[in-house]
Amino acid sequence: MHNDTDSRSLVLVVGATGYVGSRLVPMLLASGARVRAASRSLEKLSTRDWAKHPDVELIALDMKDVDSVERAVRGCSHVYYLVHSMNPESNDFAEADRVASKHMVKVGEQEGIKQLIYLGGLGETDQNLSKHLKSRAEVAAILGKAKFPTTVLRAAMIIGSGSASFEILRYLVDRLPIMITPRWVSTASQPIAIRNVLNYLVGCLNRPETFNQTYDIGGPEVITYRHLMDIYASEAGLPMPHIIPVPVFTPWLSSYWINFITPVPAYIARPLAQGLKNPAICMESRIKEFLPDVVF
Repeated sequence: MHNDTDSRSLVLVVGATGYVGSRLVPMLLASGARVRAASRSLEKLSTRDWAKHPDVELIALDMKDVDSVERAVRGCSHVYYLVHSMNPESNDFAEADRVASKHMVKVGEQEGIKQLIYLGGLGETDQNLSKHLKSRAEVAAILGKAKFPTTVLRAAMIIGSGSASFEILRYLVDRLPIMITPRWVSTASQPIAIRNVLNYLVGCLNRPETFNQTYDIGGPEVITYRHLMDIYASEAGLPMPHIIPVPVFTPWLSSYWINFITPVPAYIARPLAQGLKNPAICMESRIKEFLPDVVF
């Protein structure tokens, strides 16, 4: 960690039980940071391996409640904002994310935080955005207007066990040797390994040159989801899937197909499937000038 912060300062991780957040907390601890881990469920937080670490505080956080946000942010110097509202309790995730980000801006300005780091999505500049990606772009815009410095990282599919997008792809290949698929299998994407995402997130912390900057982060290759399925099948020792794309398979219909074939619930599968029509490619790679990729 590039760190000249007060040793008593706390780093708040909002969304600490999520796929990225739960892996980020131990990396921050290893870098010497003190962490306040926040999530909707204190019970879920307490099950994490790092929950009893002496440099970790656990706090329940409801982003819809500004008082709850104040309690979580109070005393923290830096914030990782890793939330999205794709959950069964949210009927309109875009509105929920809009409210949550406005609460974070309001409270962050009140408390005088020194930096907020947000993980958004690639493809947000496309004109014909899915609702999911449109919401991610809106959140980035709301956070970007704050009086405190923000750093936005934009990623495509994150490759790693437990990533919702990757699990969809993995289960499809595992279970369907022959697939009649939507056209999105031919969409270009630039997936990134979870280790590199975490490396970039930690590397931006308290780094002034990253303040009020947006970075595209991706792996070395631009590939289609179809090619990614072939790569996974090869690595897993499975037969190459026989893929037949059809134009009538809409994102709406494919979300139900994904829900039927994989354990990813419909409320997550639907917005993710709708976003797969949008190419997700890095338009620049400035972050690599000061943060190299992790070597495997």
